[in-house]
Amino acid sequence: MYNKLILFRNELKNKTVPKYKIIGIVSELILSRQVFPRNLDIEEFLKEIFSLEFKTYLFKSRTLVVARVAREIIAMEKDDTYKGKLYKFVQQKADFLKDAEKKEKNQFDGWI
Repeated sequence: MYNKLILFRNELKNKTVPKYKIIGIVSELILSRQVFPRNLDIEEFLKEIFSLEFKTYLFKSRTLVVARVAREIIAMEKDDTYKGKLYKFVQQKADFLKDAEKKEKNQFDGWI
């Protein structure tokens, strides 16, 4: 997942990012259990990045959340507001996963 996050970060660096790429990035993030281990974490992510709030029944299924968020992103007119927030989120998650991988590798260095 770390490699995908790096690719997403590089895509979000561009000045103009088409909506279909943003929808794809957000869909991959929401469906990933490494990024969001619990479905409640998705709710916080959507409030923070997109200022979207949905009813609680929707968060029982990740695919329903992806469909609803994709529809909302298509309807949004200003993508500059959430593009920067999404970039920062992806950067933080990439750093977190990189540190987690280092910790896992270092545990077994003494055994070898």
